[in-house]
Amino acid sequence: MRHHQKIAIARLISDLIKSDDVICKEEIALYNHIVCSFDISQDELHEAQFFSQAEAVSYIKKMVPSEQKKIFSILHKAAYSDNSCVAREALLLLTLSRTLNDTTDKYHLLSSNIKGWQNLDKYVVYIESDYMPAINEEILQQYDTIANLLHLWKFEFIYIPKISQSLCEMDRSYLCDIIRYMNPRLSTEMLNNLYESLTNFTTEAFTCDYLANSTHQNIFYDIEPSLFINVGISNVLALNTTQQDTAWVNFLTIRLEDEPNCVLNEVRHFLDQYETLITEPEYQRPKRGKGLFRYYGFYKQLFDFLARQHTNGVENNILIDISARRIWMRGVEVQMSATHLATYIFILHQSLCTHYGGLIKAGQHRPLSEKEVNRLGHTFHAICNLFREIPITDTRSYLEDVPNIRAYIARIRTTIEHHIDTQDIDYYYPKDSSDKSMYHIAINPSCVQIKHSGGNCSFIEFPLWKCLK
Repeated sequence: MRHHQKIAIARLISDLIKSDDVICKEEIALYNHIVCSFDISQDELHEAQFFSQAEAVSYIKKMVPSEQKKIFSILHKAAYSDNSCVAREALLLLTLSRTLNDTTDKYHLLSSNIKGWQNLDKYVVYIESDYMPAINEEILQQYDTIANLLHLWKFEFIYIPKISQSLCEMDRSYLCDIIRYMNPRLSTEMLNNLYESLTNFTTEAFTCDYLANSTHQNIFYDIEPSLFINVGISNVLALNTTQQDTAWVNFLTIRLEDEPNCVLNEVRHFLDQYETLITEPEYQRPKRGKGLFRYYGFYKQLFDFLARQHTNGVENNILIDISARRIWMRGVEVQMSATHLATYIFILHQSLCTHYGGLIKAGQHRPLSEKEVNRLGHTFHAICNLFREIPITDTRSYLEDVPNIRAYIARIRTTIEHHIDTQDIDYYYPKDSSDKSMYHIAINPSCVQIKHSGGNCSFIEFPLWKCLK
C-alpha cells in the first residue's frame, strides 16, 4: 500500500472517531488495530493531520475495489463500535459509499475552510451556475414536499429564490431598519443597493459569486444543477506555529440528472440511505414562520456575504474625503482623528505612489540620508497640512515625529479592527514588510479613491502627489 493511501486511511478513521465528540475505548482499540493492520507509521499518522478529507477520499478512490471495500467495512465497523451511529458518522459513511461507488462522476467531495460554516446545522442547498428553467419549475412546485422530507431528519432545504421571495414580502422599511441596525454607517445609496441585492439574489449568483469565491473552487463557475450538502468537519493542523489550526468543512455535491422529479427523487434516495445508517432517529417537525428576518445559520452567512459584497464595491474599497476629513472602508465610515487619517494617507502614499513600496522606518534599520529625511518630511507634512488650518513648514521635524508615527499606526490598527471584519483587515492594515524595515498597506491602487475640491479621482492621480515627486 502506498504512502499517501495509508495517510488517507488514518485521516478518515480519525474523522470518524471524532465525529460524535466522544472517543470510547472500543474505538481506540479498533484504531490501534487498523494502524497495525495497514502498517501505518507514526510519521504517517502525523502527516494525516495535515490532510483534508477530500484529499483522503481522492487517494482511496485510486485503490482497487477490493481494498476500497475493505476500508469501508472497517470504517463502518468503527462507526458502530459504541453500538450507535450518529448523524455525522452516518454522513461520513454515506459520503464515502457514494463517492467510492460512483461510476458516472455524479458525486464529488470537496473540503474548504470556508468561514462561518463550521457551526452550521445540516443543509441541503440547490446550486447551479446557469439557470435551468425546468428544474427550477419543479422545485417551486414540489418545494414543500422536498423541504418537509428533509426537515424530518433535521436537514434544511435551501432554495435561494425562496429566500429572496420571503425578503421581498417583508415590509421594506422593516428590512431596511434591520440592515441599518447591523450596518449603522451605511450610506443611503449602499443601503438601497444591499436591499436590492437581498431581495433579488439568485441561485446562479450564490453559486458563482459566493461558493466559488468562498471555497476557492473553480468548479462552481461552471457546475451543472446539483445538491450541495455539508457533511462534516475535519480539523486540519497548521503547517507552522505562526498559523492557526483550521476546521475544514466537507461538502458533498450530487449532480442532478435531467429527468422529471430529479430533485425530489435524489432527496428521497439520499434520505433512504441515511436512514439505513443512522441508529438514533432525529425526526423533527418543520417550524415555519413568515415575516421575520432570520439572522442565524445559513441565513446569517448569506446576509453577511452580501453585506460585505455590496457595501464593498471594488471601485470604492477605500474612499477618502479630504474636505470632510473622513474615510470609508468597504462602504463603512472608519472614524479617525485628523492626525491618524493623515498618517494613514501618508502610508498609503508611500505604498502606492513610490518605488519604495512602503514607509521606511526612520533610523530603525539604518540611518536615513539627508535626502530621505527631506523627502519623507516634505511628504508627511504636506499631507498633514491637508487637515491643518496653520501649515507646518519645518520638514526636518519629521525625525522628531517618528515615535509618534509608530503610536499613530498602533491606534489606526485598533480603529480599523473596530469597523472591519477580521477576515478583511489585511487589505487595509498598515503592516510590517517581510524584513520589518517599513510599513506598507497591501491594497490594489485601483481600489482607493480620493474625494476633493476638484472632484473624485483615483488615489495615485491626486494632484498633490505630482508636487511631491
